[in-house]
Amino acid sequence: MADGRDRFRLPASPAAVRRRAVRHRAWGLCSALAGLVMLLLAGAGLAAVPELMDDEQAFNTAVPCGPEAVAGADCLRPVEATVVRTVIRDEVKYEEFTLRLTGPREVPHELDMGHSDPLLKRLHQGDRVTVTMWRDYATAVSRDGVTQESADTPVGEPQFVMALMLALLSGGAYALYAGAAAVVRARHYAERGLPASLATIGKQAFGAALCALPTVVIGDFAGPLVAVTAWLAMLPLVRLVVRRLERRGRGRHAAPPAGVW
Repeated sequence: MADGRDRFRLPASPAAVRRRAVRHRAWGLCSALAGLVMLLLAGAGLAAVPELMDDEQAFNTAVPCGPEAVAGADCLRPVEATVVRTVIRDEVKYEEFTLRLTGPREVPHELDMGHSDPLLKRLHQGDRVTVTMWRDYATAVSRDGVTQESADTPVGEPQFVMALMLALLSGGAYALYAGAAAVVRARHYAERGLPASLATIGKQAFGAALCALPTVVIGDFAGPLVAVTAWLAMLPLVRLVVRRLERRGRGRHAAPPAGVW
């Protein structure tokens, strides 16, 4: 039996159906193109993870440079610089621990120190400091025997990039699927409305993107390969949770999940 809400609905005119079909094709094409771009970016990012892992390993095993080391060398090289300003803001909703420097070209003008301790809060304008450089990273700052590591290191970059690309992969796959479906079935969508399955798959894609967040921690302890495997293992669970939540929220008085646009 037809839903009572459809009993008094007048059929759309052919002109209205054509307009809706054009709109569906338009947003579908944009969504499909955006999804394709996201997938390409995700692929490129994941392909870069092994190189980032090599950089992280090289940094962790780096030793101090010799006297003839040049800029960009693959060793820990001290460079003298002068403090221009320190910015310390430790608030509930906003944190900033920035050290501004002047010195040789290779030294960054602004350096995120991550925390105020143990050195940043002691520095003042005009202080001379020693910046430890590795390649083009300013990895630490020292003065009077006190050293503080900066946030400018390759440590953690593979895990962060991998998690971001997995989330991008989830969003890109859904955008491409939804967009392609809208282009191919534009007339059907215009006549009958968007299918409930689009919302269901969208929730699953969002859940898959959220599941990429724990891979940062997993990657720190077990490596990116194990983190990706764990993410793939979580996807069936996401699908099961979404379906159970949808079944629990349905009732005979529930409104249709999607309509004609």
